[in-house]
Amino acid sequence: MIGSVANMLAHVKNCSKARKVLIYIPYSKFKFNLLLAFERYGFVKRVSLLRYSTNRSEILIELAYNGYYNMIQDIVQVSKPGQRIYWKKKQLRVKHQIGTYFLSTSNGIKTNLDSTCVGGEVICNLV
Repeated sequence: MIGSVANMLAHVKNCSKARKVLIYIPYSKFKFNLLLAFERYGFVKRVSLLRYSTNRSEILIELAYNGYYNMIQDIVQVSKPGQRIYWKKKQLRVKHQIGTYFLSTSNGIKTNLDSTCVGGEVICNLV
Protein backbone atom coordinates (compact mmCIF):
# COMPACT_ATOMS: atom_id res chain seq x y z
CA MET A 1 0.00 0.00 0.00
CA ILE A 2 2.70 2.50 0.96
CA GLY A 3 4.65 1.63 -2.21
CA SER A 4 1.82 2.85 -4.42
CA VAL A 5 1.48 5.97 -2.25
CA ALA A 6 5.21 6.60 -2.68
CA ASN A 7 4.79 6.35 -6.45
CA MET A 8 1.89 8.81 -6.31
CA LEU A 9 3.86 11.30 -4.18
CA ALA A 10 6.86 11.11 -6.51
CA HIS A 11 4.58 11.59 -9.53
CA VAL A 12 2.90 14.65 -8.01
CA LYS A 13 6.27 16.13 -7.01
CA ASN A 14 7.79 15.63 -10.47
CA CYS A 15 4.73 17.04 -12.26
CA SER A 16 4.73 20.03 -9.93
CA LYS A 17 8.39 20.73 -10.73
CA ALA A 18 7.62 20.38 -14.46
CA ARG A 19 4.71 22.86 -14.06
CA LYS A 20 2.06 20.44 -15.32
CA VAL A 21 -1.54 21.30 -14.58
CA LEU A 22 -3.37 17.96 -14.88
CA ILE A 23 -2.21 14.58 -13.57
CA TYR A 24 -3.84 11.16 -13.95
CA ILE A 25 -2.99 8.42 -11.45
CA PRO A 26 -4.51 4.96 -10.77
CA TYR A 27 -7.32 4.93 -8.21
CA SER A 28 -7.18 3.58 -4.70
CA LYS A 29 -9.36 4.67 -1.83
CA PHE A 30 -6.39 5.64 0.38
CA LYS A 31 -4.72 7.72 -2.35
CA PHE A 32 -8.04 9.45 -3.12
CA ASN A 33 -8.59 10.36 0.56
CA LEU A 34 -5.00 11.62 0.85
CA LEU A 35 -5.45 13.81 -2.22
CA LEU A 36 -8.74 15.15 -0.83
CA ALA A 37 -6.78 16.21 2.27
CA PHE A 38 -4.24 17.94 -0.01
CA GLU A 39 -7.16 19.75 -1.66
CA ARG A 40 -8.64 20.75 1.70
CA TYR A 41 -5.39 22.48 2.68
CA GLY A 42 -4.86 24.20 -0.69
CA PHE A 43 -1.93 22.20 -2.06
CA VAL A 44 -4.08 20.83 -4.90
CA LYS A 45 -6.74 22.82 -6.72
CA ARG A 46 -9.14 20.00 -7.61
CA VAL A 47 -9.37 16.21 -7.25
CA SER A 48 -11.93 14.15 -9.13
CA LEU A 49 -12.60 10.47 -9.72
CA LEU A 50 -12.91 9.14 -13.28
CA ARG A 51 -14.67 5.76 -13.56
CA TYR A 52 -14.18 4.00 -16.89
CA SER A 53 -15.78 0.70 -15.89
CA THR A 54 -16.45 -1.25 -12.71
CA ASN A 55 -12.85 -2.46 -12.65
CA ARG A 56 -10.94 0.58 -13.89
CA SER A 57 -10.80 4.05 -12.35
CA GLU A 58 -8.36 6.95 -12.29
CA ILE A 59 -7.90 10.06 -10.21
CA LEU A 60 -7.61 13.41 -11.98
CA ILE A 61 -5.54 15.98 -10.07
CA GLU A 62 -5.37 19.66 -10.94
CA LEU A 63 -2.32 21.22 -9.32
CA ALA A 64 -2.57 24.62 -7.63
CA TYR A 65 -0.29 27.50 -8.52
CA ASN A 66 0.06 30.92 -6.92
CA GLY A 67 0.94 33.00 -9.93
CA TYR A 68 4.14 31.44 -11.21
CA TYR A 69 4.98 29.56 -7.98
CA ASN A 70 3.94 26.00 -7.14
CA MET A 71 1.89 25.42 -4.02
CA ILE A 72 3.82 22.15 -3.60
CA GLN A 73 7.50 22.96 -3.23
CA ASP A 74 8.55 19.56 -1.89
CA ILE A 75 6.98 16.28 -0.79
CA VAL A 76 8.87 14.01 1.58
CA GLN A 77 7.61 10.52 2.36
CA VAL A 78 8.08 9.90 6.09
CA SER A 79 6.76 6.36 6.65
CA LYS A 80 8.34 3.76 4.43
CA PRO A 81 7.53 0.05 4.00
CA GLY A 82 10.58 -0.95 6.05
CA GLN A 83 10.15 1.66 8.77
CA ARG A 84 6.79 3.00 9.92
CA ILE A 85 6.78 6.28 11.83
CA TYR A 86 4.03 6.91 14.40
CA TRP A 87 3.50 10.14 16.31
CA LYS A 88 1.55 10.73 19.50
CA LYS A 89 -0.41 13.90 20.17
CA LYS A 90 2.55 15.53 22.01
CA GLN A 91 4.85 15.09 19.02
CA LEU A 92 2.42 16.91 16.70
CA ARG A 93 2.87 20.28 18.39
CA VAL A 94 6.68 20.57 18.21
CA LYS A 95 7.55 24.08 17.00
CA HIS A 96 10.61 23.24 14.87
CA GLN A 97 8.60 21.28 12.29
CA ILE A 98 8.49 22.90 8.86
CA GLY A 99 5.61 22.15 6.51
CA THR A 100 2.38 20.24 6.90
CA TYR A 101 2.51 16.60 7.99
CA PHE A 102 -0.30 14.29 6.88
CA LEU A 103 -1.16 11.43 9.25
CA SER A 104 -3.28 8.34 8.82
CA THR A 105 -5.45 8.08 11.93
CA SER A 106 -8.42 6.02 13.01
CA ASN A 107 -10.61 9.05 12.14
CA GLY A 108 -9.27 9.38 8.59
CA ILE A 109 -6.42 11.46 7.20
CA LYS A 110 -5.52 14.42 9.41
CA THR A 111 -2.67 16.95 9.58
CA ASN A 112 -0.44 18.06 12.41
CA LEU A 113 -2.30 21.41 12.27
CA ASP A 114 -5.66 19.75 12.94
CA SER A 115 -6.88 20.26 16.51
CA THR A 116 -8.80 16.97 16.49
CA CYS A 117 -5.77 14.85 15.54
CA VAL A 118 -4.72 12.44 18.28
CA GLY A 119 -1.73 10.92 16.48
CA GLY A 120 -1.14 8.15 13.98
CA GLU A 121 1.15 7.02 11.18
CA VAL A 122 2.94 9.90 9.48
CA ILE A 123 2.51 9.53 5.72
CA CYS A 124 4.25 12.55 4.22
CA ASN A 125 5.39 16.13 4.70
CA LEU A 126 4.42 18.89 2.24
CA VAL A 127 6.35 22.14 2.09
